[in-house]
Amino acid sequence: MRTQRLIEDLLANPEQTVRWPLYGPGGVPLSVVLHDVRCLGGLVLTHVASSDLGDVAEPEVVRQADVYRFQFPSRPPRIPSNQRLDAHSYFAPDAAAATAVAITAAAQILTSESVPSAGQAAQALIERVAGTGRSLHPGNVGSLGGGLSPGLHAALRCSLEAKMMPVARLRHRTAVASTRAPSNHDARARMLPTALWPEWSLRLAPWHPSGKPVARRADELLAVACLLVGNSSPIRAAALLMGTTVSSHNVSTLLAELTRRRDCADVMHALILLADHLDQHGSPIDYARRRALFSSRARFVSLEDWQDLQHRLRSNHTPNIAHAQRWIFHTLTGSPPRFAHTDIAPATPAQRQQYQRFRWRILPTEAELLTYTARTILDEHGIDEPLQWSPCLDAAGLRNLELPGPAPDGITVARLHQAVPGGDFSIARLAQALDTTTAHVIYLLSRYPVDWSPPRFRRTQHTATRVRQWRTWYEQDHLSLQDIAEREGTSLATVRLALLKNEIPLRPAGSYPGRPRRR
Repeated sequence: MRTQRLIEDLLANPEQTVRWPLYGPGGVPLSVVLHDVRCLGGLVLTHVASSDLGDVAEPEVVRQADVYRFQFPSRPPRIPSNQRLDAHSYFAPDAAAATAVAITAAAQILTSESVPSAGQAAQALIERVAGTGRSLHPGNVGSLGGGLSPGLHAALRCSLEAKMMPVARLRHRTAVASTRAPSNHDARARMLPTALWPEWSLRLAPWHPSGKPVARRADELLAVACLLVGNSSPIRAAALLMGTTVSSHNVSTLLAELTRRRDCADVMHALILLADHLDQHGSPIDYARRRALFSSRARFVSLEDWQDLQHRLRSNHTPNIAHAQRWIFHTLTGSPPRFAHTDIAPATPAQRQQYQRFRWRILPTEAELLTYTARTILDEHGIDEPLQWSPCLDAAGLRNLELPGPAPDGITVARLHQAVPGGDFSIARLAQALDTTTAHVIYLLSRYPVDWSPPRFRRTQHTATRVRQWRTWYEQDHLSLQDIAEREGTSLATVRLALLKNEIPLRPAGSYPGRPRRR
């Protein structure tokens, strides 16, 4: 009776636009809805078992419908031999019970709250169809009714999700309501770095309980997966477009792992949201151009600049300049250093580990020099783009998603800086103190460098930032070393050593006319 009233309300205004959730905010004409009802109703009468109809109609109505269904010939002689529709889809039932059951079951699917829920409602029906030996996959499910609406087609595609290969779920976007057949989206490769943005890799990459990543190079695998969203290109072709060497097998293995793990239930959903954001808004960075420009470059920062900075910053071990070159390449291209020029690409696992350590132990002054150098390189090439960028999605759309990693900004910069001790420290202990993962702490330290050096070296670094001003006071304003020390609240020896270290010639005591000598 509810279905009868629904149909009567629709027929009362045949020119209306039907705006059920399945059909999206724009809605569809009534004729489209009735065609979907006919197609689903025919499938119900042809394929479902009586036991499937317990929530559709009273047992007596189901019994009467079965009488019609079982007496109806499988292919009446008037149906053309090349007609692909089922017989019950070709003829309207002449039994009221069969009509009631067919339309009520169809209406339960079509009036669902969303495309995914409609797919879930249709799942039992599609499984019955597949049980007859008919091969169904996302590409041909629309042939079940011929001319299905996009909304119903999407729902039937979602109903097959449990049977799909993980990569097919990405291609057909079954994790979201806007599921559709894949097409060519290779242009998205220009908007994606070779390794997914660090904040998104942190959020989406799965980890073992021991703290180790489930997959090596997960950030590269996730970037390829993002390119595969709604895309018809083979996995291998997508990897080549991204400039990575990961295999199709590794991509498929990671996607399979994501579908098995509870904490990764919505990773594919997030990847689809990222891909949609890029398709709709684009990216301010052309990563393909940067990969082409800088992958063959072996030098980004000069040895003199790096050594001069280290001479002023440190009195102990100086980081290898190769790490600085890798840092700039990584920052400019979004590609791991393994894809840099062979002169700077880390060749061994130990070198890769040392570079990762360099990234999170970099001092703020070092990061400033490398950032300035990278920005200058972009300006030299006439590239008016931000140095780095990452898509920012609507927080409301992510709030209820089940993702394996922490929110990147769940720990404030102030809290991070307060927790880092002076001198050498353990990244595991720091993660424990902040109640998060080591991967999260490494990400934060890489993005917000902390001056972790002991007090003696911090004074050295402060001196390095002030020595230019001291030189101005000394040479142009003719202040004495003692005056500068008092103004800065430091010692005379500190000022003297800083000026000598920077090759600033000192005046003999009392040599400036009119300045009294101190006793």
